Amino acid sequence: MVLKVNGILLCILFLMAGYVPASAQETIVAVADRWMPYNGRAGSSEEGYAVEILRAIFEPMGHRVEYREMPWKRAIEDVLAGKADILIGSLKSDNSKYLFPKETLGKDLMCFYTNRPDWKFIGPESLAGVRIGLVKGYIYREWVLERLRLSPHQFHIMHGDEPVVRLLGMLKDNRIQVMPGNKAVVEYYVKTLGLEKDVHLAGCFTDTKEKYLYFALSPAQPERSKALGASLDKGISLMRKTGQLNHLLIKYGLKDWVRLRK
Repeated sequence: MVLKVNGILLCILFLMAGYVPASAQETIVAVADRWMPYNGRAGSSEEGYAVEILRAIFEPMGHRVEYREMPWKRAIEDVLAGKADILIGSLKSDNSKYLFPKETLGKDLMCFYTNRPDWKFIGPESLAGVRIGLVKGYIYREWVLERLRLSPHQFHIMHGDEPVVRLLGMLKDNRIQVMPGNKAVVEYYVKTLGLEKDVHLAGCFTDTKEKYLYFALSPAQPERSKALGASLDKGISLMRKTGQLNHLLIKYGLKDWVRLRK
């Protein structure tokens, strides 16, 4: 009931702000691989806060949000081809083909996890002598990719469904010794899978400039994507002002990534 009331309130605030959707009853397709707490099992009570943001913004406006789970590589292909509208949880890159809203989806803090309590990440040189797990299609820092190019035998590249969960299983079984990943994501799965005694936080990489995640919008229909981006910017801003965003994040044990940096 609270979410329904908040959804109605958000719709009213849209109208008060002078925003009217271009057309009603559109189906907006969002895709990604399962990557909690951002996006989880479609149709569940906890679809992830990114999916719930999309529903809170677009459904009160008369649109239908269709969230599809699929391997990350296929999700990228579908958004680029215009088969889907939104890719959930993308980083911006210099050669990105996507369109992006101004509002971010969360902070991307890359941390390193290990099954060796004595191994610590103190910089790129720390990766020598360990087997590392990565996910095919994910964007990693350039120095990680450089090591992959120079020493491919050091890496296991995971693809398919639930790659983070499967890499954590490999870490537990010592088939890999290190995996880098988004702190919120990896720690969500470590906790829910009960791996606290098997997987250890070994340190994080501090970028010179903070990196953030976004809803990436399809370049195949630029005008439609611009309209969706405008709705996302307006909606996330209003959710933050009304407290609806904070209420949603609390459900997933999180805090507002923008409020934290101020």
